[in-house]
Amino acid sequence: MPSATATQVGAAGGAAPEPVSITVRRITQSRRELTEAAARLFVERGYEATTVEEIARAAGISVRTFFRYLSAKEEVIDDILEQRIAGFAAALSARPPGETLLDSLRAAGHDSLTKALDDGTVDLFAVVRRTPVLRARWLVRCNTYTDMVADSLRGRLAAQSDPVVADLAAGALIGLMTTVIDRFADTTPDTLADVLDAVFDRFVHGFGDRP
Repeated sequence: MPSATATQVGAAGGAAPEPVSITVRRITQSRRELTEAAARLFVERGYEATTVEEIARAAGISVRTFFRYLSAKEEVIDDILEQRIAGFAAALSARPPGETLLDSLRAAGHDSLTKALDDGTVDLFAVVRRTPVLRARWLVRCNTYTDMVADSLRGRLAAQSDPVVADLAAGALIGLMTTVIDRFADTTPDTLADVLDAVFDRFVHGFGDRP
């Protein structure tokens, strides 16, 4: 039987996971600061023009320490985009239980877009879309991102729903959001939000010509 030091008892009487250690939190924070410093430089100078040495200097670490966290500078994209997709999945999970799936997708999409505009992810994605090595990494990991969103959706769907519904909705949404940001990343924030609304309207009502 686990000792009190191995697990904590939650408020409901169940065993809660062990708290994250200070060391793990410090490593996570250092890696986040490193990836954010790299992202800023990619946006300011371009991916090819940014060196590992410059990233390390901006993050206040040595090159040797950089390679303790990342094996190559392109891995920055994996971390940042995965965090943003995880944030979208969390926003989707937080929508009211009685809300329709499409309304939840629209609301979570707007929430994610607003945050992406505020934290510079849209600017970073503009770098990704014009840099072949980064765009390739994004496309390779799209299945992972789709799975993250699908897992969030399954909790909102009725138990008797066809399992493929969550996968289809997640894949469609990832494609929808990617297309909006990819095609319209250079427009003003208000315009981007309007484009997202128009795309969701098409998504809900179909893609055929309308009067």
